[in-house]
Amino acid sequence: MTLVHRFFGLIVVVAFLAASVAAADVEACGLCHPEQRVEHEAGIHAAEGVACTDCHRGDGQSRDTDRAHRGQFRALDDRGMVPQSCSECHSNLELMRPYNLPVDQYAVYTTSQHGRRVAAGDLRAAVCTDCHGVHQIRDTEDPRSPTHPRNLASTCGECHSDADLMSDFDLSPEIVAEYSRGVHGLALEGGNQAAPDCTSCHGTHGSAPPGLSDVDKVCGACHQRTRRAFIEGRHHEAMRAAGVPECASCHDQHEVISFEPEAVGVVCAECHSEESEAAQLSEKLYTLIEKAEESLDRAAELVAEGERRALEVEDYKSRIEEGRTYVTEALTLVHTVAVEPVADVTNRAQALGEEVRHELYAKMDTTPARVGLALFWFYVVLTAIVLVNLKKQSAGGSS
Repeated sequence: MTLVHRFFGLIVVVAFLAASVAAADVEACGLCHPEQRVEHEAGIHAAEGVACTDCHRGDGQSRDTDRAHRGQFRALDDRGMVPQSCSECHSNLELMRPYNLPVDQYAVYTTSQHGRRVAAGDLRAAVCTDCHGVHQIRDTEDPRSPTHPRNLASTCGECHSDADLMSDFDLSPEIVAEYSRGVHGLALEGGNQAAPDCTSCHGTHGSAPPGLSDVDKVCGACHQRTRRAFIEGRHHEAMRAAGVPECASCHDQHEVISFEPEAVGVVCAECHSEESEAAQLSEKLYTLIEKAEESLDRAAELVAEGERRALEVEDYKSRIEEGRTYVTEALTLVHTVAVEPVADVTNRAQALGEEVRHELYAKMDTTPARVGLALFWFYVVLTAIVLVNLKKQSAGGSS
């Protein structure tokens, strides 16, 4: 063997030994804990070089059980130790900076209902591993992660659907099922990643129910224009003075309901009598929206007819879409509980529908005459061409 071969052989051996030492923590622990090793290797921690001893400490390079578990080894079978253990890395700015992860989440957790109960010794409350998993930690954006938005309801439901557990805290075990039936849960299940999940309203690590006077602020984080309209209306101060939850009183808390215009009166009737001024007002609001929608629907039908007749209708489609945007805005402005702002946008929508119909009727009325005139001139020109050709043929034959 040449000196060069020996040199390269030595490099291979050194590289193998270095790799073995680097992987010793996982490999040695995995001899006794093969299931945990497989789970760990499938998670994001292993991919980022986090070894068993980073959480459990001890001697990961030893194959002897007593030596491996010596020193500051932690089994972490005490649930109360878990948040503090995770915070050793996740509160470290230098470690978290490359991943752009916040380092205040442990501090936030200690302010939550979960963190407070754990600190008080109630270890039934959620700790990090209940939501994120134990060894197979996955990135939140991974669809397989229990903290992925589409999986959060099920993850929270592990505890919050437990009737026995929730009865001790005076909480309903139906909350997750109600959320799943509501517009938010259905939208998220349907693939709308912008739809709110549990953490959107309750917070991520600092989870807590919003206070009575804060409900409109929580909803307003997404529904900003609706909240502004609500604050401008008469309900805001009245409901706050009465001590009733604002948005949730009409839309429910978890099984969130989205009302069609015709349901406005029904909702109002839950608090106001049918003969009241409020009931009459709700009827006016519904009528304004209904007339605008009818005008746009009739215009859309006429546009479809014009398209079948090969008319240029793209501009009309755009105007109808603009009108429907006004109707959507009207549904937001209903929260002002006032006729004027709703009438302003519904009148614009209704005017657009009537404008489109008027212009299309004019085009459709003149179209047959124009087509007839075009056909007349087509035949005139065609006849002239035929006569000219016949004349040329006749002249050629006589010569």
